[in-house]
Amino acid sequence: MTLEVRDVYKSFGQVRAVQGVSFTVPEGRVCGLLGSNGAGKTTTMRIIMRIFLPDRGEIRWQGRPVTDAVRASFGYLPEERGLYPKMQVREQLIYLTQLKGHTQAEAARQVDLWIDRLELGEYARRKVEQLSKGNQQKVQFAAAAASRPALCILDEPFTGLDPMNTLVMEQAFRTLAAEGTTILFSSHNMDQVEALCDDVVLIHRSRVVLAGSLREVKRSARRQTVRLRVESGDYGFLREFPGIRTQSATGGAIEIAVPEGLDPNRLLARALQTGTVTEYSLGEPSLREIYIEKVGGADA
Repeated sequence: MTLEVRDVYKSFGQVRAVQGVSFTVPEGRVCGLLGSNGAGKTTTMRIIMRIFLPDRGEIRWQGRPVTDAVRASFGYLPEERGLYPKMQVREQLIYLTQLKGHTQAEAARQVDLWIDRLELGEYARRKVEQLSKGNQQKVQFAAAAASRPALCILDEPFTGLDPMNTLVMEQAFRTLAAEGTTILFSSHNMDQVEALCDDVVLIHRSRVVLAGSLREVKRSARRQTVRLRVESGDYGFLREFPGIRTQSATGGAIEIAVPEGLDPNRLLARALQTGTVTEYSLGEPSLREIYIEKVGGADA
């Protein structure tokens, strides 16, 4: 049940929203769609959902072109909330799930399951307009998930959530994925994407600049990351190595982005000359670092 986005173009007047966008999301995988505001993420999702039709290119699901009938089986959480503000939460979710072809009894069973998972029980009989923005977002997620879609498209699903509700939503997100739903979602939170995704697609200025499994993307990065802690706290020696970037880490350590061509062992040797090294580890760059490497200079 692979989702295929094939060489898709879309313009609005003189604005080229997406240009030659291609990627695949394999069955049962979670794919994070990354990019700055205006990069083309939402447009791409709306093309998959046939809200927009591409100027060129094709969207395929299970090897066949996506039609309106096929699209109707997808779960979708839009960037703007698409709920009826005057309807009660449970009543509305049952109605929306029935529209996906479920009987009232099956819709009610699935809705109650997701209301419980998302800790919405005390709000089930309230009107949507009486809920906080965060709880409205959770209701929107339930509307996308309750029909048990094979494919779910989620545009910024964690927007507006406080830390506790974010944890609840992340767990519900993992549950949806564990039940076999293929998921494509967009987010600005790199740490969150890294924690939740199997695959990533990075769109920059309407074009895909990176796509693949998270593991492949990290292994293909041209540099490594060093975590270092010198007891004295003196890291001035790092100025001797051009091209490196540092940021503070927990426990008084720093994380160093090592540029291509620099042997990380040179950093260790120099640190040992400076003082007592209490921590040194070498690892792959974070998704945030890879993102900055790919587009940071162009966005600056």
